[in-house]
Amino acid sequence: MTTSCNAGGTSWVKGWPDHLRNQPRIAWVPTAALLGLLWLLIFNQQRLEWTVNVVYAYGWAVPALALYLLWERWRTRPARRILPAPATMALLLLAGALLAACLPVRVIQEANPDWVKINWIFAALGVGLSWLALAVHGGVRYALHFTFPLLFCFTALPWPVWMETSLVQELMRVNAAICAEVLTLSGTPAMAQGNLIQVADRWVNVEEACSGIRSLQTAFMMSLFLGELHRLTLVRRAGLVAVSFAVAFFINILRTLLLTRLTATEGLAERWHDTIGVVSMVVCLAALWAVSEGFRWRRTPVAPPPSGPAAEPAEAMRRAPFPWWFALAGIAWLISAEALTGFWYRWHESRVPPAVPWQVVWPVDAPRYRKGEFAERTLALLKFNEGATASWVAEGGHPWQMYALEWRPGRVSKFLSSSHYPTVCLPATGLEFVAELGAWDCEVNGIRLPFTIYLFSQGGRDVYVFHAIIEDRPLRPGESVSYRQVDSSERLRSVWHGERNLGQRVIGIALLSATSPADARAVVERVLHTMIRPGVATASL
Repeated sequence: MTTSCNAGGTSWVKGWPDHLRNQPRIAWVPTAALLGLLWLLIFNQQRLEWTVNVVYAYGWAVPALALYLLWERWRTRPARRILPAPATMALLLLAGALLAACLPVRVIQEANPDWVKINWIFAALGVGLSWLALAVHGGVRYALHFTFPLLFCFTALPWPVWMETSLVQELMRVNAAICAEVLTLSGTPAMAQGNLIQVADRWVNVEEACSGIRSLQTAFMMSLFLGELHRLTLVRRAGLVAVSFAVAFFINILRTLLLTRLTATEGLAERWHDTIGVVSMVVCLAALWAVSEGFRWRRTPVAPPPSGPAAEPAEAMRRAPFPWWFALAGIAWLISAEALTGFWYRWHESRVPPAVPWQVVWPVDAPRYRKGEFAERTLALLKFNEGATASWVAEGGHPWQMYALEWRPGRVSKFLSSSHYPTVCLPATGLEFVAELGAWDCEVNGIRLPFTIYLFSQGGRDVYVFHAIIEDRPLRPGESVSYRQVDSSERLRSVWHGERNLGQRVIGIALLSATSPADARAVVERVLHTMIRPGVATASL
């Protein structure tokens, strides 16, 4: 068996059998396996978001679209340049540093699977390692040729929460205001209040009518894809992105107008809601494709680059992106990182007593009992496994509304349930916040429910709101569950203590007609004694 060397250093396939060493594609297998495993781990962390959040459902298509863009770039790749040994070694050291960073990132991510910042960092490690593999294979200029398809993978990730929330709220208010004005001018009196549109005695929620900014984020992703597919100039790509926002918003306005008209005239909005949503998305994508063709039209023809270097040395053809030993070591490291991450949390959790199972038994035979539904936005934000909401008249003639949510272990971070609380959510429904009345531990059938009580006002009537977060993991001495937006330091402290989500429940109750806080507590305690039962945990109706 012979070995081969070149000016750039020792061949990565040195020591392989001749029938394998002379097949260039075989040399790619270890590197492809390493990168494939890393991207599988990255995208696996986004499965939940793609599944439960309709705004990011397009994420399932992003990996395939990115691969297609990579293939298109591969067909027009420039000639490779064999790097000198010192440069190659420097790139390998940098690649090794990125692989080493995967362990702490995965440990942090395990306790915070819904933390946007850490998910972007993990994806950046994947993009960086893929880019370095291409640089080792053909030089920096060669790797730069493939940069856009790699960066395109970021479109599969959720936007930063502050950006998405502010954008959603503002667009919903503008949408509602425009639609109310158009309806009034067309002869149907309408009035906008926040994200609600009132037509006669009926209300339309713009949040549900236009599904937030679903079309907007999908259009953003597709505008980037089409701009790359057509190889538009940077200015035209920016123009295509700007137009995609306008097209998506305009189509959402048309959708809201149609649903509002159906609500006002026939009350059929619920029946046609999903169908109109699908049609709107198809129309949006078709319009975006037509716009991209318009940007492409009259473009100065550019001679396509050659499909590859005309003649490359045989040694260059056999050169793999990463040495086989480096790739195999990287695979072993990623597998070890997953094992070490699990060990870190299981070691801490072994000292935690088991959770006490319990269930909610809903009073389906109660007077005026009616099951409710959660809005799409609520499902996307909270990502719970099981959830139910209902209203009825409780004993003593008290109007009662309640929801119960359950998160199974590991689904989201333990902080998600505490980041959405009554003083923020309920004012959007028309309730006026009056005061926070303090904490109250309600013991029912051996189950402790740590409620926080709030007082709201609705049309001059007092509404007592009880909200509790129940941890399956017992709280540490001095630890309390409060309603807040957590910061990075608190998330990192949970990692240090080995605390991931071991399961959580949330119970929220709105009670009317109580004469005082003491009366409200007494009513809640009596009703919950009939609903909270030890046993298999479930929040289903």
